[in-house]
Amino acid sequence: MPDQQKKPYGAWPSPVTAALILESGVGLAETAVFDDAVYWLETRPREQGRSVIVRRAPGGPALDLVPPEYNVRTRVHEYGGGAYLVTRRGVFFSNFSDQDHCCPINLQ
Repeated sequence: MPDQQKKPYGAWPSPVTAALILESGVGLAETAVFDDAVYWLETRPREQGRSVIVRRAPGGPALDLVPPEYNVRTRVHEYGGGAYLVTRRGVFFSNFSDQDHCCPINLQ
């Protein structure tokens, strides 16, 4: 048996770091259902915390609805607002860098 060192509780080295845990988790928020498809916001730590609208129709794959240059996020969440809205005309969202409403994403 190898010689083992005794260390106080929590003082031993670990390959699991706080950074590893934060980088590997994807956050999910603001779920919505519209015309049998499910939508949600996915926060991606590996993309500097960028939030993406994801859509999954029945029997289909999950698809990102916004290109990489957009970060779907708003500062009005404290007042009950959301970062995106699904309508018959498309999906409207707020881009975090300028807090501007972007053109609708056509779902057809």
